[in-house]
Amino acid sequence: MEYDGENESVHHRDEHTGNDFDNAKGGYLGDTKIVLRYLLKNTGVGDGYRIIMGGGLNIPSKNTLTKNPFLKVDNEYIPHRHFSMSNGTYNLISEFQFYYKRTANPVFFGGNISFEKPLKENSYYYLPPSSLKIMLSTIYKTFDKIDGSIDFSLSLESLSKAYWNDVHSPNSSAFIATPSIGYIFSTRLGAIGVNLQKPIFLEGSFAAANEGNLDQETEVWQIVLSFRSMASKLN
Repeated sequence: MEYDGENESVHHRDEHTGNDFDNAKGGYLGDTKIVLRYLLKNTGVGDGYRIIMGGGLNIPSKNTLTKNPFLKVDNEYIPHRHFSMSNGTYNLISEFQFYYKRTANPVFFGGNISFEKPLKENSYYYLPPSSLKIMLSTIYKTFDKIDGSIDFSLSLESLSKAYWNDVHSPNSSAFIATPSIGYIFSTRLGAIGVNLQKPIFLEGSFAAANEGNLDQETEVWQIVLSFRSMASKLN
């Protein structure tokens, strides 16, 4: 965060996630997710279904808040930070994917549903939200020389309330819609994907109704780069 004002405050100053603060441990790494998936059904040649079940664990990094940023001393907020790279909790992850493959456009369509829930509060008595996410997507082949395709998708995510010491954290619940468009093309080693996403807060602190009726908004764009290959192609 770069603050251009003349006077710093409990909220406003130059800072970044790499440095420690009064209520935060600094760092540059976020969580690590380990997910195992099992292919229940996979149609080979021709039209058919692809069904996948999966589960795993979210492993937190040490870059997290160490004190409740909403605490007051003498009815005044002390200097604090709201953001971190990790919630500091181990989370269980479960997911289910269901897609249909065709030889004509759209060549692939379907969706997946995933649920992530913290096992317990972290070492600093913070319990982050549970996340329920549904994503619908469809892929259209371009039938060009690099075997390209265009991916359209829509993600809907619901976040439950969060708690510090069993006390509800303000504006912690949210409902977020994320439309995206991407392009996937083949190379000798595998498929490369470039995806552009735009999260939209329909409910929560950055939606129309927010804490204290502040005039605030967020403009977030995400670019996702991916690479996928069969193990035999890398040998």
